[in-house]
Parts: sequence; structure tokens; C-alpha cells
Amino acid sequence: CAIVILANVVMQRQWRFKNVLAQEDDTGAINSDPVLRQLLVLAVLNTAPVAVSSTLFLFFVESRLMAPELAGPLLILFFLAAAATAPIWTFLAARYGAKPVLLFSMVAAIFVFLNAFFLTSGQTSRFALICLASGATLGADLAILPAIFARRLSSTGAPAEIGFGLWNFASKLSLAISAVIVLPVLEFFGFQPGHNNSDTGLFALSFGYAILPCALKLLAIWRLLRLQLGD
Repeated sequence: CAIVILANVVMQRQWRFKNVLAQEDDTGAINSDPVLRQLLVLAVLNTAPVAVSSTLFLFFVESRLMAPELAGPLLILFFLAAAATAPIWTFLAARYGAKPVLLFSMVAAIFVFLNAFFLTSGQTSRFALICLASGATLGADLAILPAIFARRLSSTGAPAEIGFGLWNFASKLSLAISAVIVLPVLEFFGFQPGHNNSDTGLFALSFGYAILPCALKLLAIWRLLRLQLGD
């Protein structure tokens, strides 16, 4: 709460309020643009890997790595890496193009995160490196994709407030779907949080935490390759 209040104080002169009600065609202006629609689909697909891994993160650290006391520091490391690298990805996108840089980061994320599948009990140092590297690739998602969406909104004249409302909805949808589907599926394959699990249950946990996000990331890459952004 204190950070939110501080942010409002610091940004006080940046806010611009307009007493404008949304028009009936606001959403239609976004739906009528094929690139904006594809970007919203990409937002769902590209957020899905993070949503799945975030849902299973605590279970993975606790039951697979057997290091529940490190869950907090490792999670902080992941998000700090994402925040620290976001400006770097922005610089690279401005120099080499948003789509190629984003594609590179997504492929790198797969190669990095795939290593989590092979981790066993006590390998926290290797997992810390994975958190650091995968957090760095997440920085590209946080910096580049919303910028691409914002630029397209600006070029089409679609209302930004409606556009980013749909963007946030698409992002949160992935988290909701992953929580509803992934946890019951893991339970079906024998994984029980907080219990001594069999090899089958631990395998299901590792598969869900590492392999499934990589497969979803491949779908996002496929969608990005088909996306025609123009200049």
C-alpha cells in the first residue's frame, strides 16, 4: 500500500483525466483490426507458460527440489531479473526490430526453462540460474509485447483504455485457466501437495512445470511467426 501511494505521488503530474464515456463502437474498433485481434490471442498464448509455471512454482520448489525455505528468494530473483532486463530488451528492439528480438527471447526461454525438467532434489543452485535466465527472457515479454500492442492501437486510432482493458483480460485469462486445469490434472496423475509423492507424481509435477510451459511457448512462437506487423 505504501508503494502504491508513493507511486501516485511521484506520477501525480503525469495523469491526464478526461470525462469521456466509452462509445458503442469502442470495442468494435479493436475487433475490426485483424492485427489487434491476433495480438490479443498472442497475449493469451504467451502468458500461458508463465501462468502455468507460476501456479506450480511453490509446489516444484517444495516437492521436487525439497527446498521450501528458498521459494521466496528464488521467486524474487526471477522477477528482479525480469525488471532489470526489460530496458535492455527495449533497447535491442529499437535497434534490431521488435519482432526478431521478441522471437529470440521466446526461443531462449524454451532452451533455458527446459532444463528445469531434469532437476532433482537439492539442485537449488542450478534452479537459481534457471530463475535468473528465465526471468531475463520474461523481461522481453513485459517490455516488447505491450509496446507492440500500444503502437498498433495508436496507428488504428482505437481507444487505448478499451484496448488495454482487453489486453489485461487476456493476460489474466491464462492464469485463471491454468489454475483450473493444471492442478486437477496433476492430482489425477498422483501428485499431492505437501505429501510424500511417488516417482509418478513427481514426474507429473516436473512435466507440468517445465515441459508444458515450453510446449505452450512453441504455440506462442507459431502465432508470432504468422503475425504481420508491417513497419
